[in-house]
Amino acid sequence: MPRISEERRNAQRQRILDAAMTCFEKAGPDGASMQDIVAESGMSAGALYRYFDGKEAIIEAVAADRHDHERALVAAAIADGGPDALRRFLNAYFDWVADPEEARRRRVTVHVWARAQHDERLRRIVTEGLAPLDDVGRALAATGLPDGVEPDMFARVLLALIQGFLLQRSWEPDLDPQRYRDTVTSLLDRVLPR
Repeated sequence: MPRISEERRNAQRQRILDAAMTCFEKAGPDGASMQDIVAESGMSAGALYRYFDGKEAIIEAVAADRHDHERALVAAAIADGGPDALRRFLNAYFDWVADPEEARRRRVTVHVWARAQHDERLRRIVTEGLAPLDDVGRALAATGLPDGVEPDMFARVLLALIQGFLLQRSWEPDLDPQRYRDTVTSLLDRVLPR
């Protein structure tokens, strides 16, 4: 049997994840079944199970993919350095989540957060997604924050602003990401030196 190329393998994996996201958006991760995902993907169950051993593995892959992209955004902003690194990250992040397809996927993120409260394996994956906080804290420390503003805690405040946006947007899909970003940037301008 001929081996499939890495490109084809990645495309098939993405096809499954896209089908799962469609199913999760309709019924939530708990309400969607593997049969639903198989039907949505148009693949056979055997083909799907070659990539993922079950729904939990798909949910974990969805979370891990988001985290990989978030880490890349943080790394790119920090690599450029300078006092505007955080602003660059926030602009790139809000550009990403403003995309309608990503907004759709992020509504599923809220379900994943809820499941992580009771699923230790998923909680570890969600917690691993917080790893860039250390990098952000170090970058903030280098900017010279005002007295009394701890860099690591300020990084968590910024995360709360981002997560809060995602949560609010899951309830209010028309929440304007540009206005939210402008407000966050205005607040940063009052705290961060230029």
